[in-house]
Amino acid sequence: MSTSNLPGSFSLVPRGNIREVVVQRILAAVIRGEFPVGHRMVIQNLAEQFGVSATPVREALVELASIGIVENLPNRGAVMRDFGVTQIREIYQLRRILEVEAVRNACGQIDPQQLSVLASEFKAIKDEPRDVNWSQKAMSLDIRLHTLIAEHCGSMRLQDELRRYNTLVQAIREVVDNESQAQEIALSDHTAIIAALQSQNCENAAAEMDQHIRKTAEVVEKHMQDRILNK
Repeated sequence: MSTSNLPGSFSLVPRGNIREVVVQRILAAVIRGEFPVGHRMVIQNLAEQFGVSATPVREALVELASIGIVENLPNRGAVMRDFGVTQIREIYQLRRILEVEAVRNACGQIDPQQLSVLASEFKAIKDEPRDVNWSQKAMSLDIRLHTLIAEHCGSMRLQDELRRYNTLVQAIREVVDNESQAQEIALSDHTAIIAALQSQNCENAAAEMDQHIRKTAEVVEKHMQDRILNK
């Protein structure tokens, strides 16, 4: 079966969590505008392009439908929905609601030693050279903090929703985001969130998280608009 109509940016998926990688690869292509609205996502074509079986592709499309990226239509299967600045804004609005609730619930539930270690690592990275390794380390710390909060939010359903939206946000950041600018903002924000959690000031932690997601959304939205204008 021909795969010539698929985005050239796709590459074979490495072994590991295949479904998750397929989700991220498809999301990246969506964000780059490589699938037009109404494009039919043919499972077999995608499976051949990625070098995987149909099962992880089918599972990935189910997950993408759950967060509104594709729509399952009768007799057509999964088709692309519109994706642009409006959708970016809506995604971050929902993420902000989820993250604020999670950090408020996690406040007082996280091991102080874990918070202390993270605080020390965020402090140390501020003085390191801004190179590729720094960017990767900053991203890793970002993910660790948000994961720690999700794991202590006291709700498996909320944790699952955070995971879904964080997968989407990660793909957006990789394609749209200005890494250096966003990560510099995040360093200060995350330090403030950790400090609030350490003092068990739950409302302050929620307020800091709210501002953090708002600022991140502004950066991402601006770069998405720039990408559209420069096409």
